[in-house]
Amino acid sequence: MGLLNWISNPIGAALGTIGGGLIKVFGDSVLGPILTTLQNGQNGQRDVAVQVVQAELAANQAKAAIAPAFKGLIYGIGIPPAVHFGAICLSATFDLGWPVKDLPAAYVPIEATILTAFFVSSPLTTLARAGAARLLKA
Repeated sequence: MGLLNWISNPIGAALGTIGGGLIKVFGDSVLGPILTTLQNGQNGQRDVAVQVVQAELAANQAKAAIAPAFKGLIYGIGIPPAVHFGAICLSATFDLGWPVKDLPAAYVPIEATILTAFFVSSPLTTLARAGAARLLKA
């Protein structure tokens, strides 16, 4: 039995770390099966892994509680760069002649980062969460 405990200790710690990371990426829909698996486990680090998963659940609940308060701020940050970039693209593509100026070079990466977060990263994260929830229900 000593060998089994020796092998299961690193596995339990790894499961706690991996489970916490999955919950950060996919949200609480992953928590139920992971928490059930960890609680039914026989390894020596089970309690540590369960605590990690429960801490991630509490963090996700706190984020969900304050998220509505920041929705206006999020749109206030994301919409102006989207309108600016869209106006530049439309004006250049259709030769509209709109007097839209390019940003100074120092601000271009900031606008690109905001647009990527708003229109690429966020939808892909939502799709990954939906896919994970769908796989867990199947």
